[in-house]
Amino acid sequence: MEFLKNSLLICLSLLVYGCAQAQPKDMEEKMAYVERYRLLAVEEMERTGIPASIKLGQGLLESRWGTSDLARLANNHFGIKCGKDWNGEGYYKEDDDLNDKGELIKSCFRVYGSAEQCYRDHSAFLMNPAKKERYGPLFELKRTDYRSWAEGLKKGGYATDPGYPTKLIKLIEDFDLHRYDETTYQDLLSEIGTLPTLTQPDSPDKPLPVLVVGVPQSTNDVKYIIAAAGQTVKDIASKQYVSPKALMNHNPHISGMEESLKAGTRVFLQSKPKGWRGQETYHKVRKGELMIDISVLYAIDLDKLYIRNKMSHGQEPAENTQVKIRGGKIKKQPKLQSDQPNKKPTALPTVPNPSLSSAKPAADPATGTVSTKPAKSGPGTTSNSDLSATNKPNVPVVSASNSDPFSTAKPSTTTANTGGNMTNSNNPVAPQYYLVMEGDTLEILAQKFKTSIDGIKKLNNLASDECKVGSRIRVK
Repeated sequence: MEFLKNSLLICLSLLVYGCAQAQPKDMEEKMAYVERYRLLAVEEMERTGIPASIKLGQGLLESRWGTSDLARLANNHFGIKCGKDWNGEGYYKEDDDLNDKGELIKSCFRVYGSAEQCYRDHSAFLMNPAKKERYGPLFELKRTDYRSWAEGLKKGGYATDPGYPTKLIKLIEDFDLHRYDETTYQDLLSEIGTLPTLTQPDSPDKPLPVLVVGVPQSTNDVKYIIAAAGQTVKDIASKQYVSPKALMNHNPHISGMEESLKAGTRVFLQSKPKGWRGQETYHKVRKGELMIDISVLYAIDLDKLYIRNKMSHGQEPAENTQVKIRGGKIKKQPKLQSDQPNKKPTALPTVPNPSLSSAKPAADPATGTVSTKPAKSGPGTTSNSDLSATNKPNVPVVSASNSDPFSTAKPSTTTANTGGNMTNSNNPVAPQYYLVMEGDTLEILAQKFKTSIDGIKKLNNLASDECKVGSRIRVK
């Protein structure tokens, strides 16, 4: 009897010791997860009104802070099942679905090309008009009321676990996630000083990230697909049973029916409504954003967007200006790039399509001046509207300066060739950096930044032509 008691005490001691040893590691992994996805959660909060604390908390809870098989193998961080509207790949595992005999069967979960795409689809899932009765009341709450959001998710049927709200609230409070409900994307970016890498740590059984192309998706109740590299409007029209002419009318950011599209180009299958149907009334213009970019991001009719903001085609809003995306006409026209003669408009492309319309004003390399004439659509023009599968409006290409979150390098003064005479330029030329996205190759980047593959490899000491998704490389 004494032997059994001693054995039991030893087992309990080992169990307690094991838990004590595991807890710090779990805490580190949870904190790392929050740090990796907090900026994306805040960005989605600004775009959709879903509290960043709720998104991060659900991500932690549903994906076991990114370590679950569903998160690692399917990039599914929120346990979103396939459903009738999903036409993409599925990942099957046992959950809570039963057959007609009451037996547990495998459930189909959505497979995403990246965790970022999953985060954005989570927003679309909650904002789906078909689920308005279930989740619509949530968007009437204040975004700082995470407790009511947690209870509302359970009431709407997001989870069957009766303790779901309690678990979610505990995570939010244990990790102070509610503080992200009161910040902004720009403030948080300034605080952390760099863009996080959103890819998961390398895993031998994790598939390489891929663009999910050709799968109908929806934003603002408008269906669209992500084009594969080399596809044309005619190709897409034939597969989607839509006339090429209709597609061209829906996609003013594409210049021609036979234009070879870049991977990641968003192609709308329907006409866009007059305004945004989400909660936001205004969009804060980021560096390099154009009206066409905002139109594509929110799936809003471009002409109506110009009219609502009392602007004419060819006019572009200044950085940090508020552009109205829903409701009646704005009382006062937003500040324009042309209103700032001493500050050249800065174009920060994402994954650009060389054939898109509404190009940004380009500076003459010899004189440093910017043309005020509207750019014509066609080969050689670029726009942020060519989005990646993650639908992010812009990926920074930053010059080293006092405001550069990536670099502390000082800008250097170079000479410019003006008609054969070498003179000191008044505008210092600084290094430029780019955050590699899915679908990027050195060849694409060389064409985009008008340089060579060897030039990029030399600047970054690259031995091969490969560039890793999420890495920051110098392009000039």
